Amino acid sequence: MTNTPLHGLVIRDAIVRIPGTGYIYAADPAREADGVPHAITFKYQQGRFIRGDANYDAFALALVSHPEPGLVSVAGAGYYSAISASGSVSGDLFDNSNPLPPVPRTGGIRAVASIGGRAFAVGLRGMAYRLDQPRQWTRIDDGLPADFDVLAIDGGSDADLHAVGRGGGIWHFDDRGWQVCESPTSAALRTIHCTDAGDAYAAGDGGVLLQRRNGVWETIEHGCTRDTIWSLAGFQGQLYAATLSTLYRIEGNGLVEVDFGNDRPASCRRISVCDGQMWSAGDFDLMAFDGERWSRIV
Repeated sequence: MTNTPLHGLVIRDAIVRIPGTGYIYAADPAREADGVPHAITFKYQQGRFIRGDANYDAFALALVSHPEPGLVSVAGAGYYSAISASGSVSGDLFDNSNPLPPVPRTGGIRAVASIGGRAFAVGLRGMAYRLDQPRQWTRIDDGLPADFDVLAIDGGSDADLHAVGRGGGIWHFDDRGWQVCESPTSAALRTIHCTDAGDAYAAGDGGVLLQRRNGVWETIEHGCTRDTIWSLAGFQGQLYAATLSTLYRIEGNGLVEVDFGNDRPASCRRISVCDGQMWSAGDFDLMAFDGERWSRIV
């Protein structure tokens, strides 16, 4: 990272839009230690870094196509921004949402994801929201229990959602509303990935890895790592899993460590994919893969 504008910063999230172009949100450790809300933002485009700044702790990103193509970022306290060609909108998710929850909410967002082209934000105490307009989130968590801390969400569409979280909790949303799923684990599930074929994978603490087959969630006993799996993603027909230090490719019931060649990153954690490229982002490393060769961005 010494030869990039991110030197001395910690990457919070990075997302690829098209090959060679994406967005990086980072933080200054000194400002974090002082409790100063901020994010240092970069648009990366073919080797160029275009810097910006935000005055809230944006930590998670999602690319959307509705209500118009753009980038959505969220912070744990509920602050968000939606950036598109028509301009930038920022606000408080809890203020800009309906219907109002039975108990007022002031924080606890843990993730944002793009599903069917729309942004979905989830968090503690059974929270789930969908961004329908730049200044309007719709609360969709009626039916989720308040003791279910949601840590991740994915799905095939806005009418086919899976939410996972602490205690191994798994809930599914369809035209009947939210329904609890039988889970084979009590470990916190921190990521979920739904495939185009209709299968789903979830992972989390202790290296737990689950697969949903024919509507039943089962444990994949890979025996490869006890490290927390923070991210899952599919790229060119293969499924990948990331811990803080290692990127794996899932093959059958096992995990195979990805070979980065002579420039292995020291940190991983977040996987992002687009048509033709995959990014692996850690606290201090950002790598790009085109299906044949890895290259370093940061």
